[in-house]
Amino acid sequence: MIFMGFVELYSLIMLLFLVMYAVIIIAFTIGLKRVQSRTNSGTHISFVSVIIPVRNERNHIMRVLEEMRCQDFPGSQMQVIVADDFSEDYTMDFASQFANQFPVFPLVLVPSDYTEGAKSGKKSAIERAVRLANGEILLFTDADTFHGPCWVTSMVAAFKYSSLQMALGPVVFSNTKNILQKIQSLEFIGLMATTAGSAGLGYPVMCNGANLAYRRNAFFEAGGFEGNLQYSSGDDQFIMSSIRKRYGGKAITFNYDPLAVVSTEPEQTLIGFIHQRMRWVSKIPGYRDRAMILTGLVTYLLHSLLMTGIFLGFFFPRLFFLSLLMWLVKILLEHTMVKIMMLFFGKQELHGYYFIAQTFQLVYVPLIGILGLIMPHRWKGRSGVR
Repeated sequence: MIFMGFVELYSLIMLLFLVMYAVIIIAFTIGLKRVQSRTNSGTHISFVSVIIPVRNERNHIMRVLEEMRCQDFPGSQMQVIVADDFSEDYTMDFASQFANQFPVFPLVLVPSDYTEGAKSGKKSAIERAVRLANGEILLFTDADTFHGPCWVTSMVAAFKYSSLQMALGPVVFSNTKNILQKIQSLEFIGLMATTAGSAGLGYPVMCNGANLAYRRNAFFEAGGFEGNLQYSSGDDQFIMSSIRKRYGGKAITFNYDPLAVVSTEPEQTLIGFIHQRMRWVSKIPGYRDRAMILTGLVTYLLHSLLMTGIFLGFFFPRLFFLSLLMWLVKILLEHTMVKIMMLFFGKQELHGYYFIAQTFQLVYVPLIGILGLIMPHRWKGRSGVR
């Protein structure tokens, strides 16, 4: 009876979190369909500052600057700012070479600040760039990403309504060769579905700094990165949370436009993937947004309960089947959202990896959630818990 009582209690707790998760996913699916129905028609011209924070991007900086030079946005209404975060590979020398090669191109280089007391980190690099930016709109991306010629035009067009303060752009993984990379790509599509769906509801819980824009005034009025500089990650999430708190969720939109898509490559190795996700998790203690916290907590606890329930099921067969059944329900709940974003990105060929990705996610989410908070991670030559 004691064992039966444990199985019933554990199953009841799993069911409770599954119901909460189902409510969240159904709501996000509704929000995603709202975003789908919107059109980013027409154009909008505002002076835009494209900000590219860099650290050890020698292999990418020339290519991404050439992509910026080839944008169809009016050059007279645009500047590109490269802000260095103490690179150790002569990234800024290559950027200077590009500036000399194209002297008319509106490129601003912001070197690392080596003065006493100067702070390193991506957020500090961004802050230095923002102080020099002339644009009404600040558009952010990373050097290791790829952009089409209409990217700037599409992202700026999202600000045609004066009430809008922030636009979240779509990001997708490209050049996926092996199973690990295909799983990462499919999982990232799911994260983009959550990004778009939550924004469509007016409660954005995710964004990606590889494709993000907001008004310059909003950055200062929302307090910038005040109180979050100690975290190595989260420049995107923290500023989104601050802007939402300052202006409300309706002031943030997801730019559901194929012309706005930015692509990047997934991690090449499992170790690289683990360190990347640990870096993402390490910023969680800094979250104050209730929607972010609730979504993350329910997601993490459900995955942990399901994984543990399946493992304990080898000792309690009934618990194994109940856990497996609830996991399958969770997989079906997410399928509609993921399918919509697969079609948006033109990644239908990944559909065959959906179940494999879900299995991988079931295992890694609980483990990374713990490791990211207690173990140091490495990223671009740096290490630290945060």
